[in-house]
Amino acid sequence: MSEILSRTGFLDGPRKKDQIRAEAFQRDERMEELAALRESRPEVFETLGTSIRMSLGYYENDKKIAAQHGRDVTKGAN
Repeated sequence: MSEILSRTGFLDGPRKKDQIRAEAFQRDERMEELAALRESRPEVFETLGTSIRMSLGYYENDKKIAAQHGRDVTKGAN
């Protein structure tokens, strides 16, 4: 359903959801540390709350979209 809606035209033109998400992405060192924790100590990562783990998933998805749109995701905003 989401895929269908993302291709739908609106009165003011098609939505550029991924472009908007790419432009809004900001590197977050706390999320980068969580990702490193997940890789280095998965047993500790699994003890964290569900909302924290979900937040990391959303962050990584936004980071991937930003990289696909040519953003440099290796540096913080200056």
